[in-house]
Amino acid sequence: MEMLGLVLFVLVGGVSLISMLAALHLLLPTAVDRARLKLAGSLSKAFLLGLVYLLFFGALGFILFWLGRQVGSLLAGILAFLALLIAVALEIFALNGLAALASLLGERIGEAKNPFLSDLRGGLLLVLACLTPYIGWYIFTPFVLCAGLGATVLALFQRKPAPQKEA
Repeated sequence: MEMLGLVLFVLVGGVSLISMLAALHLLLPTAVDRARLKLAGSLSKAFLLGLVYLLFFGALGFILFWLGRQVGSLLAGILAFLALLIAVALEIFALNGLAALASLLGERIGEAKNPFLSDLRGGLLLVLACLTPYIGWYIFTPFVLCAGLGATVLALFQRKPAPQKEA
């Protein structure tokens, strides 16, 4: 019975994630498209930046949470809340990047009747690739999460190059 529950959890979770990625692209098309352009332009740069951000802010959140457990009282609640805010911000940024990656994969698979179906196909491919035993779990999923996080950070905080004047 436990195995059936686990299989249903994975199936429902996968379908929910695919739906979330497609809905996010429909709700925030500009943010997702900007991150998709960053992913298409420089995947390795997005991955490295996402890895740095994940390690830095993950460590910062862990330290805040650890300090809160050492201190106690009201300060502990404030520190734990700050750690939770950092974790939620990382998750939101990574989710935006995953929606961009699903859109990019759906576009590269081939023509679809509309962009929504393209997003669904890209999301399905992304989820199935992440569910591949061992390689998908331990290599592909962290790579995709770091790349998505980095692409979102690049899209939000990288300045556009100034147009050059012709001489």
